[in-house]
Amino acid sequence: MTKKTKRKGKICIAQINYNSKNIQKHVERIKNIIRDYKSYDLIVFPELILHGHPSFEKPEGFLYRKMRVMYSAISKDLYQFVKALNARVIIGELKRWGERYYNVATYIDKYVTQSYTKTHVHWTENFVPGRELKVFDSAFGKIGINICFDAAFSEVWRVLSLKGADLIVNISAVPRAFPVDYMWRRLAGAAIYNQVFVVYANRPGLFFSGHSAVFNPKGDVLVCADSEDTIIKAHIDLNEVRRWRKEEEIYLNRRPLLYREIVNRHKSELMISSTEAQEPKLSIAN
Repeated sequence: MTKKTKRKGKICIAQINYNSKNIQKHVERIKNIIRDYKSYDLIVFPELILHGHPSFEKPEGFLYRKMRVMYSAISKDLYQFVKALNARVIIGELKRWGERYYNVATYIDKYVTQSYTKTHVHWTENFVPGRELKVFDSAFGKIGINICFDAAFSEVWRVLSLKGADLIVNISAVPRAFPVDYMWRRLAGAAIYNQVFVVYANRPGLFFSGHSAVFNPKGDVLVCADSEDTIIKAHIDLNEVRRWRKEEEIYLNRRPLLYREIVNRHKSELMISSTEAQEPKLSIAN
């Protein structure tokens, strides 16, 4: 069981990158951050920060082979470390079951270890997609989690909110090629449309864009980082969620029967694509 839920607390985002040159040193750095901020109500690390991303290992697939021989104990060791410190951590990691690999965000505290598997896998990735959107109970309240590309789907945020999340964490490895402005607009919209706090933890570095941030339920930026390696901290009062939802009663005025087309859209697109493929292409004479 978790302790009695508190509504006010401190959050720490560790905007750091993965260090493949010295795995032991990298894991020790993660542990040092957790040790330094163990009094915080939540410490958040970016996507796949514990084991690294397969796309950055050369040759391709090298990380998968390392998972079999040298990484199997890293996760368990970190879980035990977090529990011993009575810390509360969300960290991105790679999970392997047989020959299947999953992009996972794991929440760890003294009492529980719970994982969410990325449900919307980017077309450049080879992970097995998860099949469930989850909200986790914590001493700080109900936390929803999604990973990187999941953020592009408004349904993900709404489902997590309807499941009771007051705070939704997105851990990412968003590249510099994807404009920060676009990502922030997406996150701010998720916050205000669902009346939740949004925590965004992205990687920094030459390839990634950084700019981790915390948004309040009205979509305002509370704290943010630039593109460099850094730690950012925020004080959050989850009572703001209740106050704003009472002032602007979105959920009480929802009409779910009007939204049924959302679940039919993929089927409709497939039907349209099929019809277009069957239709003859007409040429227009001059």
